[in-house]
Amino acid sequence: MNDYILVLISAALINHLCLLRQPLSGLQLQVHGLACALCIALGVIGAQLLVHAVLAPLHIHDLALFLLLPWLALLAWGLPWLLAKWRPAWPVVGLPALLLSNAAALGLALQQTSDGTTWPTMLLKGLLTGGGFWLALMVFADLRQRSAHADIPNVLRGLPIELIGAGVMAMAFSGFNGMFGQ
Repeated sequence: MNDYILVLISAALINHLCLLRQPLSGLQLQVHGLACALCIALGVIGAQLLVHAVLAPLHIHDLALFLLLPWLALLAWGLPWLLAKWRPAWPVVGLPALLLSNAAALGLALQQTSDGTTWPTMLLKGLLTGGGFWLALMVFADLRQRSAHADIPNVLRGLPIELIGAGVMAMAFSGFNGMFGQ
């Protein structure tokens, strides 16, 4: 269980600082979080299928990275299109570029396929990573909103206060490290 918490937190904090450049509206934030969660979960499942159905029988495990990149690119371009078809009012403009730069999907897919973990564990880690990313988007959006109206010195406005908030959140989340024994 400890691994699940660490995957959730690290994916949430690291990817948020890399992916989110401008403040998003509430609906854009929810759509982005949902699309990232789906991309990570489906990417991990597809990676497992790819490794066990194609790479393992041919004994070419070294090509996993080069075969996972097109799979994740397909997901990054296909998921916003499917979300736009499913809910036309949802803002998906610019979403494929953000999903393409999501390192959590590739990192988790490579890690899970090399570990030999079971399907339910892999699906759970994928969903938790996506959920953690979504949670981090919401927390940082709240941090931005609160810091916009708070009495903060001008030197700390913007990225400095966000990095301080990320550091405090990382310290708080690291307290969960020994909470769940294996």
